[in-house]
Amino acid sequence: MIDKDKIKEQNIKIIDTTESINPFFEHLKKNFPDVIDSDNQVSFKKIATLLGMNENSNMQGYELTFPGKGLANAMYSTPISKELRFEVTQSKFTPPPPQNVGAKENIAETKNTIIRGDNLDVLKLLKSAYSDKIKMIYIDPPYNTKNEDFIYPDNFREDYKKILIETGLLSFSEDGEEISSDTLKFFRNITGTRSHSGWLSFMLPRLKLARDLLREDGVIFISIDDNEQANLKLLCDEIFGEENFVGDFIWHNKYTTSNDTDVSYQHEHILCYSKQREIFSIGLLPRTYKQDKDYKNRDNDPKGLWKATPIHARSGSVKSIYKIIFPNGIEWEAPSGRYPRYSKEKLLELYNKNELYFNSNGGVDKKTYLSEVRQGVTCGTVWSYEEVGHSHGNNEELSEILKKGLFSDPKGTKLLRKILQISTSPNDIILDFFAGSGTTAQAVMELNAEDGGNREFILVQIDQEIDKDKNKNSYDFCKNELGSQVPVISDITIERVNRAGEKIKNTFKQDLTKSNQDLDIGYKVYSLCDKPSIISDEMGGFKLISSRDKLSSFDIARNLALNSGKILSLPLEEIIKDKLYFCEDCYYLLAIDEQVKTKLETIKDFEIYIDGYSDIDLENFLNLGVVNKDQINVIY
Repeated sequence: MIDKDKIKEQNIKIIDTTESINPFFEHLKKNFPDVIDSDNQVSFKKIATLLGMNENSNMQGYELTFPGKGLANAMYSTPISKELRFEVTQSKFTPPPPQNVGAKENIAETKNTIIRGDNLDVLKLLKSAYSDKIKMIYIDPPYNTKNEDFIYPDNFREDYKKILIETGLLSFSEDGEEISSDTLKFFRNITGTRSHSGWLSFMLPRLKLARDLLREDGVIFISIDDNEQANLKLLCDEIFGEENFVGDFIWHNKYTTSNDTDVSYQHEHILCYSKQREIFSIGLLPRTYKQDKDYKNRDNDPKGLWKATPIHARSGSVKSIYKIIFPNGIEWEAPSGRYPRYSKEKLLELYNKNELYFNSNGGVDKKTYLSEVRQGVTCGTVWSYEEVGHSHGNNEELSEILKKGLFSDPKGTKLLRKILQISTSPNDIILDFFAGSGTTAQAVMELNAEDGGNREFILVQIDQEIDKDKNKNSYDFCKNELGSQVPVISDITIERVNRAGEKIKNTFKQDLTKSNQDLDIGYKVYSLCDKPSIISDEMGGFKLISSRDKLSSFDIARNLALNSGKILSLPLEEIIKDKLYFCEDCYYLLAIDEQVKTKLETIKDFEIYIDGYSDIDLENFLNLGVVNKDQINVIY
């Protein structure tokens, strides 16, 4: 491990992912340093002055409050203690790699990513490279209803416990047993599973991180039911800004009613928020056959397809009744009770432009050309099951790819396709951090196959173990068909994406155009592992107490690249085996030998990132004299 004090002495830049960073505090420090006092604390009095408010102003504004909100906000900014590990045997490449490549990730052409792990950790990991890069996020989080078996156990996380210890809410006995204070016992009672406060505390840090990842013109869609819809709306108003609310889309997801209850719910909500509403606009939906079937070309008009539009109406813009004789000798007058839509002069102008149609019954119509109408349909807020599918059909769709009974009420590709159509372009990045059955990935691949797009998806799914007694079908499927030693939900996610990709490739095989013949149906799979732990030794220095046995050199380099801002779809090139790597415009250094020294002599204008946990002798490295200190960054 490289001594941090020596790095600071050399004025070398440090990227320390183990330190907690408050983005808002850093923003104030950089842009409004006068509100930070001499003790490096925020002065709320100075902030009030900055906002033009005096001491008597009412600082208590309208907001959503709930027990645990402070802890939830703290969870947003706690440092990440995880790293990514590339799972080459679980990944799928397009085209497939040679059999002798080992774990070399750079042979993979696919840009798609599946990450197994707690999405709070993953979102924090992605933030360094994906801030302001995701165009669309779709999530289908736990609905917090009575029939749900699982909600992410944030109160068992190590970083959560650390906050409780620091605040005095949690302590340990001499035997190492946890001792909860009375306050913490009460708090856990009112914020437990299925409480509104517990659910909001769970969602808050994840949504704040999601906001950070969105592009300025990005958008998030969140599926929810009435149990938490009102609370989620208030929380999103606070996180994304009420002014960035796009719409509450109502999905009519059930076509029958249930007779075992007094009210049968047949809908769900999809809340939609943009990063910046003024620069985001919902896209148009494709026109349907029903909308275009009346457009024909009865007279071989060179302007193309058209449909007949009456030139009279019950309340036309022209309030006077008149007769007109056209140059072809046909006389026209508005029918009784109707008024002309156009003046005589305008009708003669349309006649001269061949934009009137005289039918065999003596009627006259204006030609409305298909090429002149809006090339798409405005998105409404009520989505019918005929248009985007229903719960029963979605279950059938998944069973055709996998088997029945693996997921309850999965979302369908019709629904996700519509969301993608109104919110993305062909080269966008799409994120789903409650991936579930993997519907988002299938919808992305299907749309790419149709329009030749290169959208890439990132799925995140926790490695929640499947309970054999509660979910026997899922457990047996993973154990018997997939060969899982310990069946987890993400096994099903990955297999669905795998089979869906093959199905799409086969379905579109005959129709693939030049633009989509290299359709990407591959994906790289990553899992999470713990970062090395650091403790102080007797001499006042630091040492590692855990190793990186589970990580390859390639994994370490990939994590360095991610922390330096390189997204996972960028190729990572091995320059010198296990020692030096290259990604886009940066080098990543893991070890030094004579071969590396020779290569370093040629590096002039590139940033170099060094693994802070490596055994590199920093002084020897600096004595090489071939690298400008301003180019060096050490990452922990």
